[in-house]
Amino acid sequence: MEKKFDIKEVKVHRTLEGTIFEIVSAIILVVVWVLAFTTKIFDGSEIQGKHIAIITVTFATIVLLVGSYCPRWINAGQELKNIRQVEIAIRMTRTLAVELAAFCLLMVAFSSNKAITDIMPTISSVVVLATIAIFNAFIYGARL
Repeated sequence: MEKKFDIKEVKVHRTLEGTIFEIVSAIILVVVWVLAFTTKIFDGSEIQGKHIAIITVTFATIVLLVGSYCPRWINAGQELKNIRQVEIAIRMTRTLAVELAAFCLLMVAFSSNKAITDIMPTISSVVVLATIAIFNAFIYGARL
């Protein structure tokens, strides 16, 4: 008799793929913070929206990477019913972490260009939502 799938019993081990996502995210975040301090984004004594955005995106990236090791925390918009769906959901969280870090880098790199910084939240939202939609389609396709 086949054992029923229980996501609480799934253990995620370190893999080369996971390590690559983590290293890429870490490198991007280090560059973000170096640029933020060297370009004087953090030179004032008052906290502004851009400061909160950098801190929040950094924290969200770390949470996504840590959360990928606990698949029961992943809310992919649907219940994960097999190990293939879990693998896809883990890859989705790691991809989102790299995307968030990359958008944070773009936000810092183009902080002096008002036209780009004004449209960056819209572009990042569209890309993140598209990523979630695409991965959800893959998760749905792997339901059997």
